[in-house]
Amino acid sequence: MAVVLSALVACGSGSDAVAPVAAQTGQCQAVGPLAVAAGGRAGSPQPVLPEQVGRIVQAAVATVPDHTEGPKVSVVSVDGRPEATVTATFFSDANNTANLDNDRAGFVRTFATAVSAVRAKVAEADVLGALAVAARATGDGAGTVVLVDSGLQTVAPLDFRQPGLLDADPGEVAGALGDAVPDLRHKTVLLAGIGDTAAPQAPLDTARHNQLTELYKAIAKAGKADCVAVLPEPHNGVAPTGVPPVGAVPVPLPDNLDLDQSAKLVLPDDGKVGFQPDRAEFRDAAAAGEVIAPVARWLAARSSRGVRLTGTTARTGDREGQIALADARANAVAGLLVERGARREQVATVGVGSYFDGYVPDHNPDGSLIPAAAARNRTVIVEVTHR
Repeated sequence: MAVVLSALVACGSGSDAVAPVAAQTGQCQAVGPLAVAAGGRAGSPQPVLPEQVGRIVQAAVATVPDHTEGPKVSVVSVDGRPEATVTATFFSDANNTANLDNDRAGFVRTFATAVSAVRAKVAEADVLGALAVAARATGDGAGTVVLVDSGLQTVAPLDFRQPGLLDADPGEVAGALGDAVPDLRHKTVLLAGIGDTAAPQAPLDTARHNQLTELYKAIAKAGKADCVAVLPEPHNGVAPTGVPPVGAVPVPLPDNLDLDQSAKLVLPDDGKVGFQPDRAEFRDAAAAGEVIAPVARWLAARSSRGVRLTGTTARTGDREGQIALADARANAVAGLLVERGARREQVATVGVGSYFDGYVPDHNPDGSLIPAAAARNRTVIVEVTHR
């Protein structure tokens, strides 16, 4: 592939010259060799080289003289066994400025084509593994790693098909990965298309999209990346065809908060009604208010109606602290119900911490936290007391 890429560049016949541009992306400075980990796989839109990354490649070759080897660029496939599919360096034997500029432009175009053409060979998706391969492709020193993928990994230790993992706290998940975090020392990491999916993978709501993006930022920081930036370009379109299967990640639908149909509802610790870590403050109070509005309307319609809110937590810290946090979170939900029209006397609250029926063990035998299980234990349970 490297030979083919070089040959295509040598054949470039475009007339547009590549002007030097700053290789700056947000607060991050692109440095050193560049590697793009691209998900040409099921469940993720066909990869496209982000516009800002194209400008980085342009800047990398813009000052390379003829008969001189430029910086290395690589493409890594995101699949069940990630590997580098393209490795190339810019080189031109042009003897005049016009031909040199044509060769530079051709190199950028051909690299973009190579990113779009990457296709998975092995079933499932190992995004962490692809990041690690891309980091190694840039060498031991400074380099730039770009991830163009939905980010929905389907192999251990980050298999998002595990219940609760999609809603788990990003910091806890990154911390629990341990040695599985890719070594990103001295690297600039650019994230593109995280959370953008394609059929048959169900789409993510805005809250989970943002949550997944925060997770990959946390992973890059845990890997000691020098700088992490999220590219704003959406990653749309259909998934490639003729590629190995990737298991679909279940995306839980919002509960039907109709208390005429059910006497018990569970508000999960997700991006809509979840709380800040170790606090009784909603991640998004406006979104939480919208989610529980049907409960408030049900209460407001008849003063004789009532509910009990039971706050639960993961088994972290002492029992007293768990119960206090759980109680504060139940009261936070009660406050939103009152804001939406319920009477305070219609709402009873209690905190039980991790001591409740349905508790899921959330620690490994060595005492380390299981983030997915911990997320499942962090809830506020709504139960009808009077109709």
